[in-house]
Amino acid sequence: MFQYTHYYGRFQDFRGGFGELPRWARFIVAVAAVPGLILLALSILAFVVSVLALLLLTVPVYSLLKRLTVAAGYPQGQSQATGVRRVEATIVEVE
Repeated sequence: MFQYTHYYGRFQDFRGGFGELPRWARFIVAVAAVPGLILLALSILAFVVSVLALLLLTVPVYSLLKRLTVAAGYPQGQSQATGVRRVEATIVEVE
């Protein structure tokens, strides 16, 4: 817990010191931060593209397997290997 307060205090010191800089100095710091922001945006874009590629590869296989298993007579939502079957029951309360 002590480290948290230590780092929070350092952040507040940086924030206060950054606010005390003149306008032109804050502009230079902002310009220096632009490459990092661009890299952050590119990494987020790369993550989104990788998720879309994963879906592009898996959705057709999933659809094909779903059609094959339903056509083979397996009940939807169950597989033959589980050994589970649906049981209907009625609960009657006796007073």
